[in-house]
Amino acid sequence: MVWNPLRLLKTLIHFEVAGPFSKGLRNLPGMTNSGIAMTQALDANSLVPAPAKQLLWLPGAARGVTEALAKSVASLDYSVTTEQPEHSLVNIPVVVWPGAAAGLEFGPMLEDLGQRATYQEATLIDFRQPDPAMAALWGSLDDGVMGGVSASQVQWREGLRFGGEVSTANSGGFASIRTRNLEPPLNLGQWQGTVLSAQGDGQRYKWILRDRPGWDSLAYCRSFDTEADRLITVRTPFLEMVATRRARTVPDASPLNPAQLYSMQLMLSKFEYDGELNPAFQAGAFGLTVQSLGVYRQGPKPIVVLPGENAADFGQLLAAAGLTGVIRQGEGFAVVGANDKLLPEVKPAVIEAIFEVFG
Repeated sequence: MVWNPLRLLKTLIHFEVAGPFSKGLRNLPGMTNSGIAMTQALDANSLVPAPAKQLLWLPGAARGVTEALAKSVASLDYSVTTEQPEHSLVNIPVVVWPGAAAGLEFGPMLEDLGQRATYQEATLIDFRQPDPAMAALWGSLDDGVMGGVSASQVQWREGLRFGGEVSTANSGGFASIRTRNLEPPLNLGQWQGTVLSAQGDGQRYKWILRDRPGWDSLAYCRSFDTEADRLITVRTPFLEMVATRRARTVPDASPLNPAQLYSMQLMLSKFEYDGELNPAFQAGAFGLTVQSLGVYRQGPKPIVVLPGENAADFGQLLAAAGLTGVIRQGEGFAVVGANDKLLPEVKPAVIEAIFEVFG
């Protein structure tokens, strides 16, 4: 492989850093780095987090009860799951205790719920269904800008595909894809971090955001490991992203400002930070597919619904665990435990539907 000046020119044109001729040259055949013609600019105001359907967790329930409840709450924008969440509770504002007959013990279940992290997540971009304006934002930015020979491509294959060949020849060793600046900048100030749903190849990649429009402005980074051919969730807190400039950390930099995000970037590099090597780096072919980009924030502990007739006996247990429960009371229900009111996310109609199914 040899250094390719045409590839460098295409990079400079795509990111509009080739001076006043960038926009005109970009319209020439073969000059679009991403291979997708820019038909219209993306309005960043259209990137609004789309709330996911809420989950109602029904552990240990019989199939018939699960199906009946799923049908009952479908019109309320809820779905039902009986699967045990692996680590955290994501978009699960309601947990239904099916009773001792299901083989569950109430105390251990409350302890488990009290210890689990809870998150509210929303989808920002579904890369499996990109629109032309979104696709045209992305382009390759490799070590050719400094004389290297690595070469990456942006492909749209079951998501945003970042792949190619990375080489350490000519003092290089990184490949990346980056967006042009978003105008206006993306405002994610109401969220705590991003969520990538990605499938990699076992290498360690970097997720990079910038809160300034300058081409060489501070890059806020977070490294993440992948597993070959396995879909993973990468949750990145904004406050834990490391301010860097050309892979050197900037300790006195202010934290990333999520209320004004100008660009996004994915990178594979032989370096971590401050001269340290990426322990998982392997030169040669690589590939990372990102299916979606979402956002998250910490959510409240879920409401525990107890349809059983003697559920009032569990109020003190709920309070001790810092949880709130809902029990039957006459023809309606009462809220007991840590709070005396439902979460804003949990509408009374959902509780009524649960009690109706359990009879």
